[in-house]
Amino acid sequence: MKELRVLIETTRPINGVLRSAWFDLPIDETELEETLGIEADSEDYHIIEKELPFADEVDENTAIERLNELALMYQNMPVELRKSYASFSEYYSDFDEFYNYRNSIIHYAGCATMIDVARHVLADNPAFASLSEDCVRYFDYEAYAQSLEENGRFVKTEYGIFEIPW
Repeated sequence: MKELRVLIETTRPINGVLRSAWFDLPIDETELEETLGIEADSEDYHIIEKELPFADEVDENTAIERLNELALMYQNMPVELRKSYASFSEYYSDFDEFYNYRNSIIHYAGCATMIDVARHVLADNPAFASLSEDCVRYFDYEAYAQSLEENGRFVKTEYGIFEIPW
């Protein structure tokens, strides 16, 4: 899993020194208070660096509570979606929207082409399974794959192909 961590710095000197430290998400508020000498719900810190797959969702003033919420959402997503998150950014306005649709996204694992997806979809279709062997042999998977692609939204990743809701 990709690391989820941020570098937080105090905005006011404590004993004449600006303190900063890296924290893994979700952030333990007690650890934050002990390390930086500030309360998690204060405005006495800002985020100066981040190593997050959802980095666009976090700015320097993002609250610790929100960071922890994003981290838990990310950790609760299926592994395939976490690994492929960057591929979905053009389809969803933000991480929250992506998270809300996570259970509606269909993953075709092991499929590298739309023809693979067509075969996978038809393998699970009882009507197709009831066709004679001759019909199956001459079935035009390429045309069916094209129809699927024209009538659906598919995202191709190195972890397979995903079908996302409209």
